Amino acid sequence: LLFPNTRASDRITITPDTVQQILAFAAEKEQSLIDLRSRVAELEHMLQTDELTGLLNRRGLEAAGKRELANAARHRETGLLAVIDLDGFKLVNDKFGHAAGDAALRRVGHILKEHIRATDYAARLAGDEFAVLWVRALPLALDQRLRNLKRALNAAVLDWNGTPIAIKASAGTAGYDAASQFDDLMARADKAMYRQKRVRRRS
Repeated sequence: LLFPNTRASDRITITPDTVQQILAFAAEKEQSLIDLRSRVAELEHMLQTDELTGLLNRRGLEAAGKRELANAARHRETGLLAVIDLDGFKLVNDKFGHAAGDAALRRVGHILKEHIRATDYAARLAGDEFAVLWVRALPLALDQRLRNLKRALNAAVLDWNGTPIAIKASAGTAGYDAASQFDDLMARADKAMYRQKRVRRRS
């Protein structure tokens, strides 16, 4: 194949082998781009995931929460955020060691995963503080889900080298609607959690 309107000395002859080389080069670059995008997605996932429990971390929950609240604003959806704090967790670390504490945190993470749908989110915010974001659900259904989760958490017992360690938790909730903002939602749920923790300490 010769390009027209060029001097004979400048004309390029494209052979079938040349075409194959060009296609192979393009395919290689396309695969490199796919690999790069995959690596970027993997790094983004790592940045938003808690290594110990496999749940979202605070960054991941914030990203998911803002995304879901944007959907709620467009489609007038409702949902619920629960902030959960383990009661007396420092005593577990002090008495049994940090390995036991880590096992307890993983157990809590497993319980949270069991009580959310594929469309919901569970996160470890920091230390022994967790959160669950139930999305696109009606208040009555959410009340039942929350009761089931609280019951499961406060009935959980970790068997640590033959010694039972009871897991107890306080939870505070805040509902959201089309007008909600994520920072305010987190603040309301966190405040409610500390209210319940004070009540549990007095009881």
